[in-house]
Amino acid sequence: MKHLSETLRETTLHVLAAHTQQYIDEQWKPVWERHLEETERIFAKGGDSAYGFYCLKLFQPLAAEIAEAGWVTQPVLPGTFPQSEEHWGPWENRERRFWSVIQQDNGKALGTLITRIFHDHTQLRLPRPPHIYAIHETEPSEISHILIHADTNVLDSRTDGES
Repeated sequence: MKHLSETLRETTLHVLAAHTQQYIDEQWKPVWERHLEETERIFAKGGDSAYGFYCLKLFQPLAAEIAEAGWVTQPVLPGTFPQSEEHWGPWENRERRFWSVIQQDNGKALGTLITRIFHDHTQLRLPRPPHIYAIHETEPSEISHILIHADTNVLDSRTDGES
């Protein structure tokens, strides 16, 4: 039998991932539409940086909510561009994976949220909503390995509570 603290940690991580996904499911299109004019201007000047601007607008309220609940994200959600990976999909439906370690305010790590962002390199478009996964690993090298090598079925099973 697992120790209570481990069970609570795992449960909390999965609840946080589910809450984050629900927020994204409800907000990804309204945030896109609300900031589309500015996003189009950024895309015309800098291409993909428009998607970074959108992620900032989408995740800022959620990051504030997580902080209010007593959690710290390192780096800020959904993660940073230098730590992200983009190796998947055709140019019209590219996938970039970001990550952010979730910590208690005392610095103890809970786990990591992986965010899959789908975007189009041929025009300004989001083919589908971002998707969130929770993993227990918190070391950057382990996260990076999972980010690059895990297929989505493995990530889905891990998010559902299996390791």
